[in-house]
Amino acid sequence: MAKNKSRSNKSSSQAKPKNTVPNSDASKPEASKAQTKQKDVLYQVKTKRDSGVLKAYITFTYRMLHPGVSARLMLYGLLIALPGIFFFKDLYWRIFFTGIGVMMILLGLFRQYISLWMTKRNDPDYKSGAEFTYNFTVSDADFLKNGVRFSGLDRYKDITGFYHDDSYLYMGMKNKEIIVIPKNAFTIGGSDDFEEFIYKKSKKTCHWLPDNFRDAMKQRRAQRAVSSGTMIKK
Repeated sequence: MAKNKSRSNKSSSQAKPKNTVPNSDASKPEASKAQTKQKDVLYQVKTKRDSGVLKAYITFTYRMLHPGVSARLMLYGLLIALPGIFFFKDLYWRIFFTGIGVMMILLGLFRQYISLWMTKRNDPDYKSGAEFTYNFTVSDADFLKNGVRFSGLDRYKDITGFYHDDSYLYMGMKNKEIIVIPKNAFTIGGSDDFEEFIYKKSKKTCHWLPDNFRDAMKQRRAQRAVSSGTMIKK
């Protein structure tokens, strides 16, 4: 009986370490996978949909999708207000035409701020302070909201346009989605190297968008100079 007890004790003592070793080994591949995945991220951006990002998005869409609308609104408003000021003698019609003209001029001047105010009221991501993370790897990109993937790029060839101003980068994609990236929000990499990286992967040049009227005039003069130079060469 003593021999049987000693054998059972030995077998139980030998069985215990066998159960602990596989658990420790199983955790190593998961850790190594997490490390390799972190190394694959060449550029990372962490940002929130704050007032600056919203205003940049609205201004960009107005420039690219509806260029010249503000100028036309102010011109039409001026043309409507002038008859009310100089031609109509009746007070009612003077107030009517002048009022409509002034409203159109104000809409042309401040429509971006009106859109910003409306977006703040209705955007749940702005209200909740959701955090957006953009991870760019060698071959693709993942876009996450509060740690959950909501969009991305399966390949960089799906980028349809790439632009920048003094503070933001704007990336358009085939699914008609636009990503606004603050230049100071890079946690891995930098904005200057990122522009070169996107060009190498997608062959899309990062075009400059002027922030004010003076820079816009400089850009137009430069474009005219380039176009006239190419015409002369031809």
